[in-house]
Amino acid sequence: MKKKSTNQRLAYIPLAKIEPSDYQRATKSTQVSNIVKNFDEAKLGTLTVSHRDGKYYIIDGAHRLSALRTLHYTHAICEILTGLTHEQEADYFRTQGVDKRALRPLDLFKAGIIADNKKCITIEEIVRDNSFQIGFSHKDFNQIGAVKTLFTIVDDYGYEVLDDTLCLIANTWMGIPKAVCSDSLLGVAEFVSIYGVGDFDRRLCDCFPAIWYEYREAVRNSQKTIKARKHFCRILVEHYNKGLGARSKKRLKWPA
Repeated sequence: MKKKSTNQRLAYIPLAKIEPSDYQRATKSTQVSNIVKNFDEAKLGTLTVSHRDGKYYIIDGAHRLSALRTLHYTHAICEILTGLTHEQEADYFRTQGVDKRALRPLDLFKAGIIADNKKCITIEEIVRDNSFQIGFSHKDFNQIGAVKTLFTIVDDYGYEVLDDTLCLIANTWMGIPKAVCSDSLLGVAEFVSIYGVGDFDRRLCDCFPAIWYEYREAVRNSQKTIKARKHFCRILVEHYNKGLGARSKKRLKWPA
């Protein structure tokens, strides 16, 4: 077996002995403030430092280090690496996350359900009440894969709009998988937040293929200055108004 050139151990290190490293990204005060505001020592993890030339250089955890100092901590448990040159430290910092798999929104959602998180539980109830379920599939109408979008709708418009959005899509475009993709969900939520439910399901029942085509063309030709949900909502309004006279009270007006 090849002998390791780098060794590691865990130990409590005085924060005053930990030095900054020149390959680190700039420390953001807002991120440090967020750590301080929501501080939980159990979630802190370990700082990673390199012991070189009699000093400890921070490799991973610069923001947590700043937060600990702000909170007047004097020591922290660290993973101490020895045997690295300055150049090897920089390469370690650059590649440390390569083999890590980030948590997906669905992973976070499932964990939130088990953790009894109120928002996750309420969203799941709304989804289930409208005959949908949350999952990975983007080809099954009844399975919503755009988990992050559900949270965005709740954050931007509230639970009631999410409920109305899923109800309208279920009643209007049953069986069309694209109807529950992120862009469609956000576009319908924008519509509901401005105009309410109205005659959405009756007036837009057979329009989804045309709506989707026009939306994709609008996004492709846009200057990226308008949010996708605005494009989708505007097209919904245009199709809703088709067949209505210019003076019809049912006609919707697009915000100026």
